[in-house]
This record gives sequence, structure tokens and C-alpha cells, in this order.
Amino acid sequence: MTFDIMTFLSDFSLLKTCGVTQPGCNVLSPHMSSTMWYIMQSIQSKYSLSERLIRTIAAIRSFPHDNVEDLIRKGADVNRMHGTLKPLHCACMVADADCVELLLEKGAEVNALDGYNRTALHYAAEKDESCVELLLEYGAHPNALDGNKDTPLHWAAFKDNPECVRALLESGAHPNARDYNNDTPLSWAAMKGNLESVRVLLDYGAQVHVTNLKGQTPISRLVALLARGLGSEQEEECLELLCSAAGRLEIRRADGSMPQELSKHPELLARLNSMMAQPVLLKDLARCAVRNSLGVQYLPTAVKQLPLPESVKHYVLLRDNEYIPGKERDQEWEQTVCTALQGN
Repeated sequence: MTFDIMTFLSDFSLLKTCGVTQPGCNVLSPHMSSTMWYIMQSIQSKYSLSERLIRTIAAIRSFPHDNVEDLIRKGADVNRMHGTLKPLHCACMVADADCVELLLEKGAEVNALDGYNRTALHYAAEKDESCVELLLEYGAHPNALDGNKDTPLHWAAFKDNPECVRALLESGAHPNARDYNNDTPLSWAAMKGNLESVRVLLDYGAQVHVTNLKGQTPISRLVALLARGLGSEQEEECLELLCSAAGRLEIRRADGSMPQELSKHPELLARLNSMMAQPVLLKDLARCAVRNSLGVQYLPTAVKQLPLPESVKHYVLLRDNEYIPGKERDQEWEQTVCTALQGN
């Protein structure tokens, strides 16, 4: 039950006068009246302090001399909701790590929900690695769901905050979590062409062959971005990376049709058709199979344990631009990687 100060004030006012206006109701004694008035004043003061607290955190300087620590010491409630926000959520929104730490030390509930059913970690994941690490240290749930079933990892990926993506994954965030539309964090990163976040997610075993409720994959979400003419060199590199992880480019729908948005971009459509027409190399399929067989874990550590040449390990980890084999070595690579697959 949420306390409403205005309801309390009106009820108290009625209680003071009910002896005069309603038969059978005893008038408050002077002592009881003064006690109730003190309680009312105390609650009113704390409510005001709590409101000032969240305004101070948000840098709305209604009271220029206020500071967070003083307000808490005077009795401001660190867990009171104001509108749709709580103080901890607000501190994460403005990426104030010092304030986040202070609020947590003073008893702020780390997994409390705001008016949008979001935890403080959802906000921190968009903004600041330090805030994320503090919240996780105090027990924040890395896989908490908001009203749309989005996890903090979805938001970190969408905002292209790779350090937050990494911190969440290291703390147990699931790289393949599905939201209400069955989109994964990789889908969210791909739809914005967020190369670094895509790279980190793939390092932790994010699946490329996933489809949302509209039949879209991470690759097709990225292609839609390119079709809008919003692509850049980074988005092109992101497409190449996703195709390497998938083993091949495939953007056709289940019925064999191409995404409708491509019809207005014949040059892009022709390029993509050409890419899809290329024969798939065995070594590319083997790489995809090896990665899938390793599952959800930090792949650089897992691949390091495989009995493979260093250059092949880089290939499996999608870092083959560092070790580019010549055509004469393709057969050797295929054999080596396939042998590794059979042993795993």
C-alpha cells in the first residue's frame, strides 16, 4: 500500500473536526492533537526531502544548496517513487556512479522496479559501465525483464555500449534472451549496425540463426538498415562479421521472398543476391559448426583449449583478417577445422 500524504492530511483535518460535525465522534484531546500534528509534520517533511532528493540527483536545482548526502541524512527516503522514477533509477539515468554507490550504501533496493517495470540496471546498461558494475556488485539481477521482456543486455546492445555488454555477460546475462517480439540482444545491436556490441555478443556465443515473430534475423535487421540508406563503413563491416558467424548470407523469408524494403534499392538487392549466390566453403560451414558446438560461453577461452594452430583459432573466432590464408592452404584449413569439429 502506498502512502498518500494528501489523503493523510485531509483525513487528519476531518478527524480534528468530526466531534463538531458528526454526533457520537469524540474530539481529539489537546495532547493527542499535538502528537498527531507532529507525526503529520514529520511525514510531510520527509516527503518533501525525498522529492528534493530526486530533483537534486536529476540536477533540477529547485533548492540550489541541496546535496544528496545531506538530504538522506535529514531523512529523505532513498526508495520512494516520484512519478515513475526512484532515486537509484534516476542516478543511473544521469550516469552518476558516485551517487549510485551512495544510494546503495544507504539502503536503496537494487532490484526495485520503477513505473515502467524497469530496474536501475536497465538504465545503467544504456549509459555507464561503472554504474553497471556497482549494481551487479550489490546483487542486481543481470537477466531482469522490463515491461517488454527486454533485459539490460538488450539495452546495452541497442545503445552500443560494448563495455556494459561485456560486464553484463561476464555476470551471467544470457546472450540469447528473447523479448516480447522474440528479438535477442544481437538483433537489437544488428538493427543499429553496432559493430563493437555485435562483436562482443558473438564472442559470448550469441546465436546468429534466430528469428523473431516477424521472421527477421539479426542479418535481415541490419540489411533493413542498409536499405534505408543509413549504412556506413561500420555497418558494412558488421554485415560481413555476421555473415562469417552464420556461415553464409541468407535474408530470404520462409516463403522464399526477399524483404520488401529492398525492392526500392535495386543496386543493394543485386549485390546481396550476388553474395547469396556464392558457393559456401566447407571451412566456413565448419567454423560455424565449431562455434555452435561450443554453445554459450566465452569463446576465446574455449577455443584456446582446442588442439588447433593459432591461425585456425583466429579463424574460428572470426578474427581471420589477422591471419589470411592463401588459396593453397584452403584444403589444409578445411581438414584441420573439420578434424577439430569431429573431436568436439
